[in-house]
Amino acid sequence: MKNTEDLIAAVTRMHAQYSASRIDRDIVCGWVLGLPSYPASMGSALDAAKAWFRQKQEDITEDVRRDDLAHLMAVVMA
Repeated sequence: MKNTEDLIAAVTRMHAQYSASRIDRDIVCGWVLGLPSYPASMGSALDAAKAWFRQKQEDITEDVRRDDLAHLMAVVMA
């Protein structure tokens, strides 16, 4: 993804799929960590999401899922 519009569309789709439990957290983690860097505010939000998803979670609780989804949405809203 080279432009921000593509990134927003892709993150929005990933958020929707994860929110609906169509994909699991491991897929989301790998996908987020594989994204390239982006400039400005979107880059900061994406870097924060990458840092969050790098953390290993023993149990995937509703709180963890909520925070996962919040980090994805922060990228969209940046």
